[in-house]
Amino acid sequence: MKFQTIGNPNDSLIIMLPGSFCPSSGLKYLYEKLKDDYCLILPEYNGHYENSTFSSRQNEAKEVVEYIQKQNIHTIKMIYGQSMGAEIAIELFKQLEKTNIDVDYCFLDGASCIKLPYLYKKFMYFKFNQILKMMKKKDVDQILNMKLIKKIARGNTENLRPMIEPMAVTAQFLSKESVKNETECCYTFDFPLFDKEAQNKMYFFYGKEEKAYKTCYRGVKKAYPQSNYIFKEGYGHLMYSIKKTDDYIEILKEICKK
Repeated sequence: MKFQTIGNPNDSLIIMLPGSFCPSSGLKYLYEKLKDDYCLILPEYNGHYENSTFSSRQNEAKEVVEYIQKQNIHTIKMIYGQSMGAEIAIELFKQLEKTNIDVDYCFLDGASCIKLPYLYKKFMYFKFNQILKMMKKKDVDQILNMKLIKKIARGNTENLRPMIEPMAVTAQFLSKESVKNETECCYTFDFPLFDKEAQNKMYFFYGKEEKAYKTCYRGVKKAYPQSNYIFKEGYGHLMYSIKKTDDYIEILKEICKK
């Protein structure tokens, strides 16, 4: 795993974890608006660059913990995760409980947090492979014109350009093994146990039009009843952060001020 740190090291620390197949630069539209007020650590997942392989949610979180310990960090203002990154964030939060490192908040956008059967995961692995193969052969404008991308963006594909551009670069490095393991990470989730105090530090964020809300929210709420939940009507997966970036940043900042 590689790491990049931006912002003032003396400011409060936020660790930012992107979604599946997305490099840390896919969060640029957010961290450019946070870097003047916070110190940001941006992990680059294994498998997203040359000579590396993504193995598991647990291993990615473990490498982040080891890096933080080497940097002699004792306090984290927020762990931020998108999509698969939200699931890695939960695992990271759990692993940090076993250390002397304090975490104030954990913000989880579009977390699937679901365990699906083998055949469904096999289907999704096939689907992801097909998409990534096409990404390797097409330029960004062609990718934005793909039927699936149009469906996700609900027609306004330009909104997704800040994410698709870096994903197209990452696609060149992703091996079949990494894709398989990221698929497993996305759809095989065992809820770590947290006490009431830890649950209260967790903020789950969903657009009410996203599949993760429609199929996974009840399970998340049952597992973490003391956590905080924020919903946005009329938005799909991660789309509020993209379409209403300034408002979204304010939500993050308000939580960090508590």
